[in-house]
Amino acid sequence: MRSFITILALSASFTAMAQEKILLNNETALVNSSQAQLVRTASTPNIVKVYFNVPMTRLVCTRFIRVRHGRNSHSRCVSYAKITTYEADQIKLNFKNLPQLGGNEEDIFSVTARQRRLDSENVVYDVSTVQSITPYEIIKKGILGYDSYTFRSR
Repeated sequence: MRSFITILALSASFTAMAQEKILLNNETALVNSSQAQLVRTASTPNIVKVYFNVPMTRLVCTRFIRVRHGRNSHSRCVSYAKITTYEADQIKLNFKNLPQLGGNEEDIFSVTARQRRLDSENVVYDVSTVQSITPYEIIKKGILGYDSYTFRSR
């Protein structure tokens, strides 16, 4: 029974770590993972840049052999491994078109950053509403890899 409670407590703590709750009260916010719940309050500026720590996986050659063809030779990879590194990526959130929140009111939405595909440099964001005072739509914008989202009342 004691081990069951320990496992339950550990799984609850991992879930809490995976979904950081970040208050958007400054022009920039840092998320130490690839997903978070972002909280818009009465103190949130119109435009906020949020930086995520995104895992990026690549195939890397781990072993080469030298191949000779007469006088010429070249190296050829014979063994690959997947390597994951964490890279910072940003998203810009524009709240200009939303009504101002008052007092303790808050809007909460979930953002997940992920690598588009193996060996890709592109980061894709999934943005969804968790809780809001008034319904609004999320419009994805972005040019040349700069992700930007505008929030507008319905």
